[in-house]
Amino acid sequence: MITESLSAAEIIPNRITLDYLYHYKRISHFYSCHFTERKFREVRVDRAQVVKILREYNRKIDAPQKVMENIEMLLDDNTYAVITGQQPGIFTGPLYTIYKALSAIIVANNLSDKKHPLVPIFWNASEDHDLSEIDHIYLMKENEPLRINYPVSISKSASEVRVDTKKIEKMISRINEVTPDTEFKNSLLKNLQSLAQRSESLGEIFSRIMIFLLGEYGLILIEPKYLRKMMIPLFKKMIDNPTRCSRILNKAGDRLKKLGHHPPIHKNSNLCNFFLERKNVTYDKGFHVANNTYSSNELLDLLEKNPLSFSANVVTRPITQDYLFPTYAYIAGPSEIAYFSQLKEIYKEFMIEMPLIYPRFGATIIENKVLSVLKKYNLEILDLRFPQSLTKRLAKIETASLFNSGRKEILKIFSEIEKVTTEIDFSLKNASQSSLRRVLREISCLEDKVVRNRKRQNIVVENQINKVAYNIFPEGKLQERKINVLEYLIKFGQDFLKIVHDEFSGTDYGEHRVITFRF
Repeated sequence: MITESLSAAEIIPNRITLDYLYHYKRISHFYSCHFTERKFREVRVDRAQVVKILREYNRKIDAPQKVMENIEMLLDDNTYAVITGQQPGIFTGPLYTIYKALSAIIVANNLSDKKHPLVPIFWNASEDHDLSEIDHIYLMKENEPLRINYPVSISKSASEVRVDTKKIEKMISRINEVTPDTEFKNSLLKNLQSLAQRSESLGEIFSRIMIFLLGEYGLILIEPKYLRKMMIPLFKKMIDNPTRCSRILNKAGDRLKKLGHHPPIHKNSNLCNFFLERKNVTYDKGFHVANNTYSSNELLDLLEKNPLSFSANVVTRPITQDYLFPTYAYIAGPSEIAYFSQLKEIYKEFMIEMPLIYPRFGATIIENKVLSVLKKYNLEILDLRFPQSLTKRLAKIETASLFNSGRKEILKIFSEIEKVTTEIDFSLKNASQSSLRRVLREISCLEDKVVRNRKRQNIVVENQINKVAYNIFPEGKLQERKINVLEYLIKFGQDFLKIVHDEFSGTDYGEHRVITFRF
């Protein structure tokens, strides 16, 4: 029997996140409230300007009518947003990005009502400049993850890197080469090529693909650079009190330590929590950026003239997001849930109330070829995290029936022997039992030798186990953290997204589903 979900305790190593999910009282004072409580925060946002920007951006990326209708709903003061976000990995990056977006869609749909309609928004974090995390995808090739690159040699944010159609063509050609021919592949790859040709940057191609895949659900996309002018008041506050956020953050970390937790974020006390031209800013009697030093007035002047040169870091990105949008809930991954434990007082510093933090859904996809091996050897998903230890166990299973049968026969025979000998002389009972123990010990030793030899011989079994393990835990990681959605869109078409959406819709928030595709 294959389990329908994986235990969070088995796959989430972060104790803060586990406490948030299952022992909330232990850390309740680090959050505004638990996601199971229905609470709408007070918001003061410029809805008209936000809607104008969302409208322009989503028209630009050819969003469908459902998305545009959701944008217009934000003009109503009673409408709130369910937001999630991620760096714009090429061709959407690892599967969990898709799962986060589906989570936002489902939470918005489930909790929306006439009094408070909810719309899903995806924050495309294209200001991120660590391109090494987003310039590739992984697909399965011969049961191992194969990396396919989009080479980027310049140090810019994803929103600034122009799309190179030749590199995209080369990437798509490689994808075509390593994936099976299916009824869905040609049209999918042609659509990707077309979306890339219409995109100006890596940030935009991500948004276009997300709209292509999930626009029918009404998912709104936005890149932060289009909202940068609206963030000027926040950056002014950061410049006026440059190290305040780091001090607040580290104090929250100290409180977590006292509870036995490891703080997920620590910042040097002189670090400002914004970037200038993608570079860290420190403060010590002036603002220091690489080899340059600025006064407060010089930075404020630069902010007014060129707000796009400023961007938020991991600490202040959630603040900017909830300053701009009427956020009801943020959909967070396991690490993000832990990050938020240090942000509550920073929200207060900016006079913003922290939104509800919902855990995203997760999934492991099981195909027929994998399912058959799991059933054949009676394996559970988590058994495959350490495939090497399985081989001996499986060899033992194969021989166990024979040796167990032998033991039963020996016990039966010795029972008869003991009966006869004790009738002759009761004092022989101990000798009889001692002989039985010696025989059973010898049987166990023989069984161990057979198992070891069987393991050496059974290369086929070992190969099958390893192939399945690499499929479910590629390079030892959860499948969703490594493999790209194209792996399954090519095999199953758009039905893949619908099946995953429906599977998530019917389960508890934050659950990690095991989804079997039998066709």
